[in-house]
This record gives sequence, structure tokens and C-alpha cells, in this order.
Amino acid sequence: MTPARWRQIVAFFEAAQRLEPARRSEWLQLACGLDDDLRVEVGKLLAHEQRLGQDTWAGPPPGAGSDAPAIETIAGADPPAAPRSPAAISESVRLGLTEAEPSGRTVVAAGFTPRSAIAPREDEPPPSESQSVSRQRLRALAMCYLGLTVLLLVWRNLALRNPDPVLTILNGAVMLALGWLIVRLSGRRPLAPGRLRAMELALIGVLAGMVAVSHYRNLLAHSLRDDAIVAQLVMQHTVLVISVLIVSYGIYAPRSWLQVAAVVTLLALLPYATLGVLQLHHPEVMTWLRQLPSGAWITPFFSSGFDATLLLVLAAGSTYATYKTNRLRRQVVAARRLGQYHLGPRIGAGGMGEVYMAEHQFLKRPCALKLVHPDCQADPKVLERFEREVRLTATLSHWNTVEIYDYGRSEDGTYYYVMEYLPGLSLSEMVQRYGPLPPERVVYLLRQVCMALREAHAAGLVHRDIKPSNIIAARRGGLDDVAKLLDFGLVLPGMLDSGRDLTAWGKVVGTPAFMAPEQARGGGRDVDARSDLYSLGAVAYALLTGRPPFDDDDPMQVMIAHARDPVVPPSQLRPDIPEDLERVVLRCLAKDPADRFPGAESLEQALAECACAERWNAKRAAEWWLQVAQPAAATRPGGQD
Repeated sequence: MTPARWRQIVAFFEAAQRLEPARRSEWLQLACGLDDDLRVEVGKLLAHEQRLGQDTWAGPPPGAGSDAPAIETIAGADPPAAPRSPAAISESVRLGLTEAEPSGRTVVAAGFTPRSAIAPREDEPPPSESQSVSRQRLRALAMCYLGLTVLLLVWRNLALRNPDPVLTILNGAVMLALGWLIVRLSGRRPLAPGRLRAMELALIGVLAGMVAVSHYRNLLAHSLRDDAIVAQLVMQHTVLVISVLIVSYGIYAPRSWLQVAAVVTLLALLPYATLGVLQLHHPEVMTWLRQLPSGAWITPFFSSGFDATLLLVLAAGSTYATYKTNRLRRQVVAARRLGQYHLGPRIGAGGMGEVYMAEHQFLKRPCALKLVHPDCQADPKVLERFEREVRLTATLSHWNTVEIYDYGRSEDGTYYYVMEYLPGLSLSEMVQRYGPLPPERVVYLLRQVCMALREAHAAGLVHRDIKPSNIIAARRGGLDDVAKLLDFGLVLPGMLDSGRDLTAWGKVVGTPAFMAPEQARGGGRDVDARSDLYSLGAVAYALLTGRPPFDDDDPMQVMIAHARDPVVPPSQLRPDIPEDLERVVLRCLAKDPADRFPGAESLEQALAECACAERWNAKRAAEWWLQVAQPAAATRPGGQD
């Protein structure tokens, strides 16, 4: 069996797994066509998986043959007691627990709990409380709008006696769409955050469009009859309907207050935009807007300005209410307990989630707990990246790498992991508060980071996002200025050459200001350990001068500069930088990886040989924190991102 054939079998097996067991046989018959061998092999895997379970360590199924992919352990981990079944291997590949190589081999991260052990089951609650609440609120909003649509239809046909066939058909179509949306939101099938957002915007867009069309046609009809009183009544009714839309959207919409502000402002302007369109296309019949009614001293157009002001005030109130509601919701999330951990204040945020102070219920040990953002939990790639960050960080044991304590999924479906709490400041915060660091302190901190990178590179891991905010100067073990390297979410398993990077080759990942030239070009296969050394050189440059090597508001220009422009020697920005340290920094920032240090250990040795290396030590670090930073640090919970 060739590797290509095996990958085809695994692909069909994974697709069949997503179906109900009763439908698999019929689907296989249609999908495999005349390829009976493919159907038989997939059927064997399905039958074996059903007997043993997806996460069982077991031998190969009968008939798998000796050509099945070999299994290797990652980074020297202990191998499993017995080879895994192809079914378990394929499931691990799908979940990101293994790395499928182009050669057909599979690298198994042995000793790590599979996500399927903590993933949602069919009989469990929805995978995320936040998503469940979002669906409930959207469903309530759709039901509110359905009732409003029915009321408008009844009012127009019975009270106003205006059976406009176009509006009747439009109302019917909107009611059908709202009914379908309510049914869709009532189901148990999970919806991606993007799908929920699209449903929400479509919901308010459909209602706003129906109101605009109804307002336009009714105003035009009564203006053609020269019935100014009824036309003004139509205008007032539209304002009332828009008020209902604004209030209900502010209450039920599960999005941010900025989006609510944009939507409700557009709703408040909708009746007057319709008036403008009518005035533009039918100026001859809209003269009543500019005429003074008997006994009045202002025209209907100017009198409608009061209604416009009320709508804008209502929009502002709705936006503020949404802001306060979201703030209270975040406080509730922060106050809850996750497993054995009590959450405290938030101490940081990133692209995938937020970090909170936490304490173990029994050990009473302070720690930092990172939660996956609710909007990210329905994205499999985000969860894979989250799990990979935990898994790869957990394989590292160096003192200068952040330590992972725990990983899991709470009862409400929130994914999280727990790491050591690092009281201190990130290097970016340190420079922002106290300016560029002394050269000897830069050497002291970066030598520690080199030691953390040495272990990671030896394990075949390339960090790809080394920057000042990912390095903490913390107090650990009674020592100050202990450098801790964080955030392995963009780690590239470079030496394993697995080909299963969660960010595709050619896609630029990382932070532009600290990105190696080969990384800025998107050349994933050219990124290796020396790319991390370039980033570390950029960090050293920023710590010494207070700014990165290339600084521009346009990230694309920064990446181009990394790949093309020579670096201005840091001594031109700060004359007191020692010459030997500058040579080390500039060698790290060489455009050609071959001109840089060959590894983190050689860079650490070069830093140790700098004349200023011995002028900063644990005693000086303790004095600095006591005299300079302790009052400021006491006012904040920590510097962990």
C-alpha cells in the first residue's frame, strides 16, 4: 500500500466518521464508485474503530498489512505501549495530536491527553456557553422581529386598508426567512462564529430593508394622493418601528458595542434617507414637506427633526446599554470557577484569548490561566493552534521557558490552560516605563533567553514570534530578572519537517518589527533556528535603543526593510553601547542566515564574552526592583501577556 493510497483511505475514513453510522454504508457505496478495494479498506477501519474506540492504544486492524505508515515519537518522548491503530492515527492527524509527514510517516506526540477526551460529545451541552447565549439571543431577536412583521402586515391591511400586493409579498417573504432562521437557531447543530455574525447582520438587514421599502411606497402613495396628514402619520409610524428595532437590537444583539453603535445609527438615519430618496426622484409630489400647515409655524420637514433627535438619543442609549451589558458579562466570566481554579482579575489578552490571575482551589498556588476567546472556539484551526501551544510548551523543561501546569475544558465548554504566574514586567513594558536598558542588563536577560531557545531548537522547534512582549523579567525562586520566554502559539516544528504547520507555507506569520527576512518573505521552509536568533537580535536592538531596527506605521514597509535595508548601527542612536555588544547584535541581524550565529548556544557564548557581561548580576537586579520598580509593580497584578 503506497503512502498516497493510504492518505486516500484515511480521507474517506474521516469523511465517513462524520456521518451517522446507519448512513455510512450507503455513502461509501456512492463515494467509492467502482473502487471496491477502497470501500473495503475504509469499511475495515470503520469496523475496527467501532470496536476499539477512537482513542484506544491498540494494534493494527486485521488486513492492514505491513505497508501502513510507521510511527515515531516526538522529541524523545516515550513511545506508546503498542502501535496505534490506523483509525486512531487518522483521528489523531485530524485533531492535531499527530503530525502527518509528506513521506507518509506519522509523528505521534506521545504522553499527551487527546482532545477527544475533553471534546464535546453529542449528548453534552453546546460547546460554548457564550455561543449558546448568542444563539438564544439571536433567536429571541428573530422572534421579536417576526411578531413585528406580522403586526405591520395586519395594521396595513386592516387599519390602513392599504393592501399593496408588493408589500404583502415582501412581508410574507420576510416572515418565511425569519421562521427559517428561528428553526436554524433552535437546532443543536453547532454554528461557527462567522455564521452567527452573518445571521445577525442578515436579520437586521432584512428588517431594515423591509421597513425602508414599506416607508418609501406608503409615503409615495399618500403623497400622490396629496394626503399630507396620512403621509405624516406614516412617517411617525416608521419612526416608532425604527425605535423598536433600535431598542431590541441593543438588547439582544450578541456583538460588541461598536457594531451595535454602527447598526443603530444607520437605523436612526433610515427614515430620513428614505425621505431624501423620495425628494430626489419625486420632487413634484413631495411639496407637502415644505408647505406650512394651517395654524402651524414650521413645515413638516423641520418638525421631523425632533423625531430624528429622539432616534439618535435612543441609538446612543442602546449603544451604552450594550457596552455596560458586555462589561458585566466579562465580569461574570472572570468571576467563575474553571475546574479546580478560581479566576481573579484579567492580566493580559492576545489574539486567541485572555489571561487571568487564578488560584488552585486546594494548593492555593497562584497561576495564570489562559482562556480561548468564545469567538475562536468554533474554529478548529484556532483550537489546534491552542492545543499545539500547550503541547509543545509542555515538552520543554528549561528554567527560562514558561511552565505549563494544566490543560482542559470547563463544564461550559471553555478551553483553557494553566501556566506559572510570573510577577514582573515584560521587556516591552520595561522599556516603555523606564526607557532603554543598560547594555549589561540586556546581556544578562538575553543570555537566559538563549538557554531557553537552545532547548527548543534542540527539540526541533522554531518559536517564530520572539519579541519584547513575549519575554518576561520575573521574580522566581527568590531571584529577580529571571527571563521567561512565552507564547509558543506560532511554533514551527522545523526540524521534524512534518509539513503540517497550521499556517500554510507562504503565509507570513509573526510580528513584523521583529521578523527575520526569510520569515517576512513568507518562506516557511527557509525559517529555522537562525530566524529566532535574528528576532532576538531585533529584541536586543529595541532594548538598547528604545525602538526596533525598522520602525514604520505600515507593517508591509517594515517587512520589506527587514529583507532589503541595512540596519542602522545601534551606537548611532546611543553612543554608549559597547562595540563588542554591537558586533554581536549586528551579526544576529545579518540578512543572510549563514552570516548569523549558527545556534543559540554560540550566541549565548558571544554575549558572555562581552566586557559588560559581568556588570549585571542577581544582586544588582534585586536592587533595581527594590528601588525603582517595586512601587510601580505593586499597583498591578503582573506583566504576563
